[in-house]
Amino acid sequence: MTAFDDFFNNISNKNQTPKLFDLENFESELKKIDENIKQASDLNDFLNKNFDTAEARQVGESLKSKDFKNQDSETEEKKTKNSGEENSTKIEIKYPVKKDEATWGFAGVAGMSELKEELREHFIKPLKFKFLVQNLEKDKEKDEKKFELYKMLHDAFEKFKVGIPTGLLFYGPPGTGKSFITKKLAEELEAGIIEKSVGEFGSSYIHETSKNIKIFFNEAKKASKIGPIILFLDEIDSLLSKRTSQIDNNKAEEISQFLQEFNSLEEEAPNLIVIAATNRPDHLDSAILRSGRLDKKIYIGPPDFIARKELFEIYLKKKQRPTTKLDFDKLAELTDGYVSADIEHICDEVARKASQNILELVNKIDSDLKINEVKKTIKNSVITMELIEQEIQETTPSLKFTDMSLYENWQKKVSSDS
Repeated sequence: MTAFDDFFNNISNKNQTPKLFDLENFESELKKIDENIKQASDLNDFLNKNFDTAEARQVGESLKSKDFKNQDSETEEKKTKNSGEENSTKIEIKYPVKKDEATWGFAGVAGMSELKEELREHFIKPLKFKFLVQNLEKDKEKDEKKFELYKMLHDAFEKFKVGIPTGLLFYGPPGTGKSFITKKLAEELEAGIIEKSVGEFGSSYIHETSKNIKIFFNEAKKASKIGPIILFLDEIDSLLSKRTSQIDNNKAEEISQFLQEFNSLEEEAPNLIVIAATNRPDHLDSAILRSGRLDKKIYIGPPDFIARKELFEIYLKKKQRPTTKLDFDKLAELTDGYVSADIEHICDEVARKASQNILELVNKIDSDLKINEVKKTIKNSVITMELIEQEIQETTPSLKFTDMSLYENWQKKVSSDS
């Protein structure tokens, strides 16, 4: 007798064992199982014989792959959505690093003397004073006397209730340096800067754009608790365009969400300075232009004669690029109607062209290259007036096809409304 026989006899003779384990019943059940297996096998043979055709297999495979594709597309859609949300709400703070005193802050901004003076008086001086007192208060134990003097001056200044603009709007044609001036303003204030193209908030999912706006502003508020931050919102008109009777509910919701977030900044994020930029101020919703939002509206136009002259000096002389004697007055005359981006492009192009002969010699190092030839090439590789004049002729001014009257008309309209 085997161990299994002992086990089977043992459980079969127990009173609590169901009658199923009675030997007679057990053999009967096994017989039924065998019959069922045979029926299933016969059915399988029948199906294979009558339905296992090439067409049937093709349909089956297509349904199977379709099912997997649906699963994959759902997963991919979720990944894409999450990726879009991350890019829409991502915060990157850049802090200015002083590399050259000659181009630091407004010293690196050509011309625009009236604009720079306006920003200094209305914006930079009061904000720097405010941030200075805040920093001294954190470390007042180091120099308590100095802190008390500054605090006394700050309290006296506060009594005048001089308002600092909640936000600035830089408007003007493309390429005039709106983002560049913002970066220079950050250098003057020694503040971090968060740059965002407002169009990045957009989402194809319902309510997602509003959600992205809320998350982004919350992150910006947190960042400003560390210290002063400039929040630069480019292409502001892409989100805050005029609300009309044809506007859909989602768009209206997005604008309302943005305005709601903006309204909370003064109380919740006093160290956050908002600067918005647009090429089309006439497209903006009037609500964002009201007091307490983008209070200060500053036109950034094409550079005048003095500014163009200084731009060439900055991009050539201050950058210490190798040049012959240049007539900066003549260069300014030749570029009437060119914006700062055009002039920067011209200077970059002539620098690239003038340096080509040096790059050509790099490939000849392994050959019988004489040191005198290298020195001669380096000496002759300079930016000349002729080269710059030729590049100016080949460069089409950005404003050639721009209707400048829209900025003048909008400025008049805003002035009359206020």
